[in-house]
Amino acid sequence: MLPQSSRVTRLAFGPFEFDPASGELRKHGYKIRLPSQPGQILGALLERPGDLLPREALRNLLWPGATAGDFEHGLNAAVNKLRQALGDSANQPRYVETLPGLGYRFVAPVRGVGGAVLELVPPAVIPEPEFRPSRRRLAFSIGGVAALLVLGAAASWPAFHRSPSVPVKPTQFLVVPPNGYYLEGGGVRQSFALSPDGGRIAFTAKDPSGAFRLFLRDFSELESRPVSDGDGAYSVVWGADGKTLLFTAKGKLRRIALNAAASQVLTDAVPYFSSAIPFGPDTLLISSHRNSGLIPSSGGVPRPIDRLYSWAQLLPGGRDFLFTVGDPRVDPMSARIAATGANDQGTEVVKSDSRVQYTGSLRSDSGYLVYLRGGTLLAQPFDLAARHITAEPKAVARRVTSFGPTGAADFSASARGVLAYQTAVNRSQFIWVDRTGKRLSIASPAGINASYARLSPDGRWLAAVPFDIDRGVPEIWLYDAANGTGRKAIFGPSISHLPVWSPDSRRLVYLTDHSWPKLALYSLDAAEDPGSLPETGFMAATDWSPDGRFILYNNSALPSVTHDFSSDVFAIDMARGRKVIPLLTTPFFENNAVFSPDAKWLAFLSNESGEAEIYMQALDRGNESLRVTGERFLISRHGAQCLRWRKDGKELYYISGDRVMAMNVSTDAPVFEPGVAKPLFEVQLEIRSRRRYQVAAKGQRFLMNVPVESSPIAVEINWATKPLPAP
Repeated sequence: MLPQSSRVTRLAFGPFEFDPASGELRKHGYKIRLPSQPGQILGALLERPGDLLPREALRNLLWPGATAGDFEHGLNAAVNKLRQALGDSANQPRYVETLPGLGYRFVAPVRGVGGAVLELVPPAVIPEPEFRPSRRRLAFSIGGVAALLVLGAAASWPAFHRSPSVPVKPTQFLVVPPNGYYLEGGGVRQSFALSPDGGRIAFTAKDPSGAFRLFLRDFSELESRPVSDGDGAYSVVWGADGKTLLFTAKGKLRRIALNAAASQVLTDAVPYFSSAIPFGPDTLLISSHRNSGLIPSSGGVPRPIDRLYSWAQLLPGGRDFLFTVGDPRVDPMSARIAATGANDQGTEVVKSDSRVQYTGSLRSDSGYLVYLRGGTLLAQPFDLAARHITAEPKAVARRVTSFGPTGAADFSASARGVLAYQTAVNRSQFIWVDRTGKRLSIASPAGINASYARLSPDGRWLAAVPFDIDRGVPEIWLYDAANGTGRKAIFGPSISHLPVWSPDSRRLVYLTDHSWPKLALYSLDAAEDPGSLPETGFMAATDWSPDGRFILYNNSALPSVTHDFSSDVFAIDMARGRKVIPLLTTPFFENNAVFSPDAKWLAFLSNESGEAEIYMQALDRGNESLRVTGERFLISRHGAQCLRWRKDGKELYYISGDRVMAMNVSTDAPVFEPGVAKPLFEVQLEIRSRRRYQVAAKGQRFLMNVPVESSPIAVEINWATKPLPAP
């Protein structure tokens, strides 16, 4: 227990100070909003840091007399809010650790403010599963990183790397996004990148609106900071000099020097990329997983080249580069080395399930190829001069996230001695709640790692999309909405994602990617479909008309990236040769279009007013076609996401801010008449940004996804000196 002292008025941990008397929490001197119950929980934890605080003690303190269900719901919600305020993570805690079934404890060092120094004995180490950092490493304070940098004669981070003889043990610490943001996997991009010297990491993170932001974390500092002009940043890599960042934001490729106030636009024709490296005199090679092009180093229009160099990395000396190509649905990917500036297919050096990076060794002049195989991050000894592997690969970490179709993988390697990676967290579960947000029952197993689901119109089935970590692809599963039992619905090497139900609950239309993202059909009774759906580029279904005739879809491939560009809504006429009908083709970004239950109106999101809001427009349904007609009515005023209808069409639901909203509507009159929007219950960060909810037919129950707290980025210093097991 902390010793009492009349001079100690506040308690400090990390960048925070907490006043037990007032419940006030400050970060770097700035007041942090902390509701009453999370503040009381924090105060109770700080009374005995390192000790177990039983759940029953919290019940007696905050919820005396509450039922078990109300207590569990209230406690979980309060602890989640506390973690949000601290920027903490349940699966890799820096401050509040959960002891399942028992309670919580505070694991960070605590000191007094006001004179006395409070000594805290570190908590006991809890045995961990293989490949998870030990509790002592999780408690490693960020300030300790700065101390590591000056061990022995090494007075700075570069000096540390120039002195491989310094006896530094392998060390791991965690990088978390700022409060109000979460990390999202790469998919088609590089979402985070270590600087060449290993002293910094640049990363992208998402806010509740779904918008990305670029941050930079210097390992000698306590906190991450936003990068100038980094709003909307999607892909990021370091310049070869380690002093600049190249990133895409709002469809433009930008370059910025460290600590600069503004970025330089290199080209406005690159919405995302996988890599950017010097490629001959005054030239940059810009690549994605589908194409490569050259631009002048000072900026300009990309010039396409006829060879694909995905995930390119400049190798030491600058004469050669490493790249990764191939179709993992057919064969493993191929990592190759070629000469910079030449049109060369390169020499194959290794097969993998993901992109490949080279990193040098602190202990020798040799190095390693780092890549994924079956969800495991591997390091394979590699002789760069001879261009061949020298030993079998060793496992660095399990369950590292990736996206198989593109080769994207959530890891980064410095020139020497430092690795960063993000592992998957299977904590997702769909549950039923009432109109107040109170938990009622489960609708899926726990730990399925799914971020998307659609409820069948008959209420029986939940089509959810868990992510297969080993294959790096999303898959559609069907779960019984009453008891949570499930089965895999669609098999094959390609992804299956974003399912939408037919009105009779017998079929699904979904996104697949046999050669390019397109729509496909799946029948629950295994009946064969008489023909394929049209292919018009990227296609993501959003709704199926009540009479089964029309399927709505969007043509926006990257809505989170290209929201400043147009996005259009189309319909497929299933009754007339599967003809494609343009419905909304304006300069604005319009998506999430859904039919009203009587099929007289089209509800959709548009950024016409400057931010995403709900609009409604009447539908004219002739025998030959479908079109919108008349005035479009703006019916929300403070931002909106994720439209859902009650089955009788008398209520419309959406997310605004941190709340699920309900609006009484009338669709009978020729002029649409919205009612007053009423908040129902609060939703957490990732539900808001990833549109994770469904509504039962009568609007009295909501299907919510228990939020998946994205795992932090693990940074390992001197990782190669630890024993590495075989895969």
